[in-house]
Amino acid sequence: AGLAEAAAARRKAEGGRLEVANINAPGQVVVAGGAEDIDWVVANIRELGARKAIPLKVAGAFHSSFMEPAAEAVAEALAGVVFGPPEFPVWSNTTARPHVTEDLPETLRAQVVSTVRFSECLTDMASKGVDTFVHVGPGDVTAAMAKRTVEDATTLVVSSPEDVDEAVGAIVSIG
Repeated sequence: AGLAEAAAARRKAEGGRLEVANINAPGQVVVAGGAEDIDWVVANIRELGARKAIPLKVAGAFHSSFMEPAAEAVAEALAGVVFGPPEFPVWSNTTARPHVTEDLPETLRAQVVSTVRFSECLTDMASKGVDTFVHVGPGDVTAAMAKRTVEDATTLVVSSPEDVDEAVGAIVSIG
């Protein structure tokens, strides 16, 4: 993350708009910016101290200031919504800490424009005793990131309805 933050600061000093969008796992950081900013990263990746840069095919510069209009729409949608206390901790990818009920509307708004601190969420969860992570959805991307981030973590993947029983059985046997 430090290399990406330094690259973003350098690019901003040159007039660009590069921002750290995701801190996923050790060695896997995503930056967001305009097309010219991403081209700059690719052209300068070795000089910036990283091994490689892979431009992602995405619909927008998510989790960056480019998304401010969407963040404002989220804030408007949440105006007046009353949240009850959670029944269990849910980590915010913006703060890398469990959500605080009274801060939830602002935290959700900030999530749209702020860095995703996935790796830090995993580390904080592990520091609080979480040692099993379940990826739900196609593929196994977050399970792989959990393995890279938290040593000795158990990771399970639920990619289809058929995987649910197997994951539940694994969780019960761990418990």
